[in-house]
Amino acid sequence: MEKLRKIGFSKLTSVSEALEILFSHIKINPIEEVEINSSLNRVLAVDIMSGMDIPPFDRSAMDGYAIQAEDSFGASTKNPKEIKLVGTIEIGESSFLKLKKGEGIRISTGAPIPVGADSVVKIEDTEIENNLISLYISLPPGKNVSKKGEDINKGTQVLNKGTELKAEHIALLTSLGFKSIKVVTKPKVSVFSSGDELLEPGDILIPGKIYNSNTPMISALVHLYGGEVIRGETVKDDLNYIKKKLIEAAEDSQIIIFTGGTSVGTKDYLPEVIKESGVILTHGIAQRPGAPVLTGLLNESLVFCLPGTPVAAYVSFLKMAGVAIRGIMGCSLLDPRSEIIVEISRDVPVSGLGYLHHLRVDIKKSEDKLVAIPVKLKGSGVISSLTKSDGIVEIPPHQEGLKKGEKVIVKLFPR
Repeated sequence: MEKLRKIGFSKLTSVSEALEILFSHIKINPIEEVEINSSLNRVLAVDIMSGMDIPPFDRSAMDGYAIQAEDSFGASTKNPKEIKLVGTIEIGESSFLKLKKGEGIRISTGAPIPVGADSVVKIEDTEIENNLISLYISLPPGKNVSKKGEDINKGTQVLNKGTELKAEHIALLTSLGFKSIKVVTKPKVSVFSSGDELLEPGDILIPGKIYNSNTPMISALVHLYGGEVIRGETVKDDLNYIKKKLIEAAEDSQIIIFTGGTSVGTKDYLPEVIKESGVILTHGIAQRPGAPVLTGLLNESLVFCLPGTPVAAYVSFLKMAGVAIRGIMGCSLLDPRSEIIVEISRDVPVSGLGYLHHLRVDIKKSEDKLVAIPVKLKGSGVISSLTKSDGIVEIPPHQEGLKKGEKVIVKLFPR
């Protein structure tokens, strides 16, 4: 360990290789059933097949009159056609009325089309007096009628296993009559920040100390990525105490996340503890910021030791711990961040090849297009560089930088 501290990391693993090693140890969690109303952001554990047609019957797409289209042929404002009003059907009602030639039924949007009708004339294209409806427009059969199964046919697959459920998915499931749904259980996560310099919000700030922002930040990201935080603590730089906390967390957590204590300083004990009690998968990732990332195993728990500087911890969570959480849930989309393609506003050189560089950028409108304005490439402790940015541009390890006007992919911050 002392030798490592003197020379630094002997080998840096590429981000892609580190993820490949990590995912060879990831297993998808068991299934549980939850109420639909509690399923937002949960991950489907099974494919969903429709057991019914949507809509389940032919229905009116307009407020108007259900008619036989033939009765309107040739109708115009100058040459109206007349039919007889024989009834009314409101939404939510069913009717045994059977429409005959020369008849019309007043119908509301969403109400079932009566037997014998094949179209609906809009109310504004008619006039009514003494139960006689004047038609001022000619309609083809099927006009303003939503056909049975037009949205979804019975027996079709409507959602795939691995889908993260959003409001629109919940609407679809409830429209099919689902009251509960099978989802993957959330991974239980323990979050620790290590460092003698850390104080908790509310403590009196004294020289040499800083407030702990990492635990609340990482905990918030865990929730955002679908995990369940079961503990969030600050620990001092004490080897035996860190070891104790790791072993405790491994008893009930699938994922353990530490920030700080993972580099090559004299009080960076985590690599030593994990090597002694578990297995180090990778230590040192070829990315900036975030090179000191360590991934490991402690019993069946995945361990992530992220840098103590907030930006490096944030970036490393997105690239490593966050996708692991989603992998355990079987998400079809491991990285949930939206992407946009814009132009970079100025040249951005990098300090060295071989690293995946994370450039924080602000998206602004310039004339008739969107541009990415660089905020920070370095400065892994500058939290404001995150709040002043909209996302990250990843500069590949083989690329010397970016040129003004170059098209870049911005991965927007997760929301």
